Amino acid sequence: MPAPVCNPDRAAPCGLQPLLTCRSALLSGLLIGGCVVAQAQEERAEQLEQDNPAEQARAWDVAVGFVVSHGPAYPGSARRETQLTPGLALRWGRVSLSSRSAFSVRRSEAGAGGGLRIELADGERLRVGLGLRADSGRRESDSVELAGLGDVRRTLRLRLSASYRLDSGWRLRAVSAADVLGRGGGLRGELQATHDRALSANLGLNGTLSLGWGNAQYMQTHYGITPEQAARSGYPVTSASAGLRELSLGLGLRQQLAPRWAVFSGASVSRLVGQAADSPLTREPDSWNLNLGLVHRF
Repeated sequence: MPAPVCNPDRAAPCGLQPLLTCRSALLSGLLIGGCVVAQAQEERAEQLEQDNPAEQARAWDVAVGFVVSHGPAYPGSARRETQLTPGLALRWGRVSLSSRSAFSVRRSEAGAGGGLRIELADGERLRVGLGLRADSGRRESDSVELAGLGDVRRTLRLRLSASYRLDSGWRLRAVSAADVLGRGGGLRGELQATHDRALSANLGLNGTLSLGWGNAQYMQTHYGITPEQAARSGYPVTSASAGLRELSLGLGLRQQLAPRWAVFSGASVSRLVGQAADSPLTREPDSWNLNLGLVHRF
């Protein structure tokens, strides 16, 4: 004889119905409880991140992209050129590596220059960094204006920078970079005043006023003419000593396209001063530069 059925729409016998109902209720309770606990944990984690800004910064960051730039073949050249170059930036803790100064990652100081860098001081106002940066030098083949001068050799520069943040978005920075391989590159540096302003939630504007200088070796290598170079090139013999070399003003825009994508652009005008402007190699003491880039952060 078949077991009696409590509900004609159900196939479960009366004896099993309470057990199935209890088991279903238990599973539902466990699922609901698990969801509540998970949600509470997520909300707690978000609250901890908001309460502790240090938790918001990851130990590492990566950015890749490209930059299109247009400017003189060398400072003072009348010949202009356009270049497309890839960009890469990495950061692990206080150590960062960037292919060029236009690329930076979170917690890395924008405009601090490309190359390998370690943050010696990473305060809210004072930041000090030490790094190594490749200096591509100058090739005689870069322009007909350099014919007979030979190449300025590639080298590595030890770069020390210090910046201090003022109120209202202003920052003062001093940079010096020395030729550590002794290839005639000498010592160069800049004094800068920068200002950052947020125009909207996704659009930022920055400006930089920079004054560059060089020691005697740097100025002679880049703007002087030795007797041997004069004999090959036809330029007059020119001696250069330590002093100021360039004054420049730059403006940049950065637009956030998506959480991990951004496009940036910049324009700058500069003028060679002092012995750099008076050098026979300087055909155009006034110059301008443009750049446009796209970056993706991981």
